[in-house]
Amino acid sequence: MYLSKNFIKKFLLLLFLSLLFLFIYFRSHFLPWAKVNTTSVGGLTIQQSKKKLEKTYQTVSISLTQNNTPILLTIDQPYKISEDFLKANLHHSSTLLPLANRTMEQLTTQINAADFGIEIENQSALVSHKNQKFVIQPEKQGTQIDRQQLIKVLYQDMTAGSLKEVYQLSDFYVKPELTSENLKSTVRDLNQLLTEDRSLIIAKKKIPLSKNMIIASVNESGTLDSLLITQLVQKLNQKYSTIDRPVDFVNVHGEHLRFKNVGNYGWYIDTEKAVKLLNKQLLDSKIESIELPLKGNPSKQPLHVKQNYIEVDLENQKMYCFHKGKKVVSTNVITGQFIKETATIPGFHTIMDKQKNTYLSGSLITGDGSYRVPVNYWMPFLSYGQTITEIGIHDTEHKKEAFGDPEAFKTGFGSYGCINTPLNKVEKIYKYSYIGMPVFIYGHTYDDAPGEYDKPVDYGEEI
Repeated sequence: MYLSKNFIKKFLLLLFLSLLFLFIYFRSHFLPWAKVNTTSVGGLTIQQSKKKLEKTYQTVSISLTQNNTPILLTIDQPYKISEDFLKANLHHSSTLLPLANRTMEQLTTQINAADFGIEIENQSALVSHKNQKFVIQPEKQGTQIDRQQLIKVLYQDMTAGSLKEVYQLSDFYVKPELTSENLKSTVRDLNQLLTEDRSLIIAKKKIPLSKNMIIASVNESGTLDSLLITQLVQKLNQKYSTIDRPVDFVNVHGEHLRFKNVGNYGWYIDTEKAVKLLNKQLLDSKIESIELPLKGNPSKQPLHVKQNYIEVDLENQKMYCFHKGKKVVSTNVITGQFIKETATIPGFHTIMDKQKNTYLSGSLITGDGSYRVPVNYWMPFLSYGQTITEIGIHDTEHKKEAFGDPEAFKTGFGSYGCINTPLNKVEKIYKYSYIGMPVFIYGHTYDDAPGEYDKPVDYGEEI
């Protein structure tokens, strides 16, 4: 078909005018397909769009549901709607309004104040044990709402202009901290550990590391618990340590006597160090034996004393020192004056200290003065209940003529409780003695003495 030049000119002019109109029109109007958030503003001016958006977003309703029960939140004027913002986005086909400053505050206030009914806390999965095996106690999902997460999601969706019609609150339940899935590998490893042949070393004694010991040290999350390990160490101390157990020996007369422990004699597991060690090594299957740290020396402080000790025979006013099972010193002594307040106390003691060339001082029993006496050797005792009795072994040269008299202690030569010893003998005892060395004092010499004992007395039980 033939088109005249005149027609073509008119058509092109019309097309030009149309395009010019559209160009001029959409310089002040939104594009036909333009949307702000989800609201169509195509063909509207900035003022018209602002009015429409203000009406549309006067309030925004958010629907929540809990067990088919609807809960409605209403946010007033959640968006900032300004001509400047619309003008800046006039030629965009899709625009998101910025949220107002108060929107987060409104969301937070309404959600925190919302009544979501009875909220039941969840229960995490737990590690338990049954028939000497670790098992998982499954988690229980509760209905407690994670309000912070709910606020966060709603705010993000409002920001993105993608609010849903309905939000299920069950999607925002607080999740259990631990689930059965989380604990599967832990329980598997723990049960494998129970099959390993391992041991504890306590005072050089090998003790099987039993299933019960491991089970007793693991908490509900499947990890080692310092408090539980402490309790385990305390039980081991009760069973194996010697610090509170009776001490026995056979004296020179063949009597087998048992005494109460002084309270610091013997050894025990160092709880603090043992707990740290077990925390590091208990669950390491590569470590076959764990030697627990001790306080005290098992070889120097046995309960059945046979090697190194001192014994004082009050009846015969004698003292003996044994070294490696052999009697190395035998000597006459003078013990406390025949008054129970100054008696040499029967019982089990240990040497608390060793001093040379020192002075002993105190108040006279007459109450009319004090004394200060020089001594060459001084070995004070620690006694039952960890009592510092202020008695011990020392030389007393000014009494040397009285040594050998079994009645001397009933005279003015008697001490204030100490074991007075000839200088040449105490020198030897000092050589063989050590701090912590057992000292046994026995006899009923003071049974009929006047007054009352001022310190704990233990005559020893014959066994």
